[in-house]
Amino acid sequence: MNSAFRIVLALLLLIGPAVARAGETIRIGGTGSALGTMKLLGEAFARQHPEVDAVTILPSLGSPGGIKALDAGVVDVAVASRPLRDKERRPYQQVYEYGRSPFGLVTNKAGVDGLTARQVADMLTGRMAQWPDGDVVRIVLRPETDGDNRYFGEMAPGIAEALEVAHRRPGMIVAATDQDAADEAERQPGSLATNTVALLRAEGRNLHMIALDGAQPTPQALADGSYRFYKPYFMVFRNDASPAVAAFAEFVRGSEARTILEASGHLVAD
Repeated sequence: MNSAFRIVLALLLLIGPAVARAGETIRIGGTGSALGTMKLLGEAFARQHPEVDAVTILPSLGSPGGIKALDAGVVDVAVASRPLRDKERRPYQQVYEYGRSPFGLVTNKAGVDGLTARQVADMLTGRMAQWPDGDVVRIVLRPETDGDNRYFGEMAPGIAEALEVAHRRPGMIVAATDQDAADEAERQPGSLATNTVALLRAEGRNLHMIALDGAQPTPQALADGSYRFYKPYFMVFRNDASPAVAAFAEFVRGSEARTILEASGHLVAD
């Protein structure tokens, strides 16, 4: 699904709530792995602000789609899992990095706590088609143009080349969004996929992270430098945002939001 189609879909989804509600609705959209956390933050904010009718979380637009939706006035807050590119920056934007969450390998398979980079590469290419107990390894890929595919390839030597082979293998599962990847990883027995701690915790997924070459993908490991792979999360809104949106942005910087962010797998800067 391309960004333009996603924005049109979002507009259609928003027509109903916009007409039905008399008060203000804060609309949030963008990268899929941030949406579960934004839902938790939105619910906590709404409990403190009865003047806000709802905090509406749109289906995944991706980072570029969220920024375009903010430009078009479709969302009030965009969330991105990377710094904004020069062509995406606008004079009217405020951009705030609210946290970082480990990115890495995930599975639904019990008893699997870690893999080596060589094992991962062999699973991707098909040289290692089974888990040690004999169960079939079912890989969940992301599109070759997606940022997660690039992040995965950067995790260890040999993985980028193995991903190229994996994308040429017939019958491979390719998930379009972060949520799709988590859905497939839950659905496929013996899955191996990638995602973030934030998505798994905030959405209550029946998945767990896997160590790579002994490095544990936890916020604590990010903090002490023993794990290096993460997604940074940015909130983007307009300088002329409504008072409710400005209040939400301020809330995300506060102590209650910090507690929510840390519980959902984020490393939050002091």
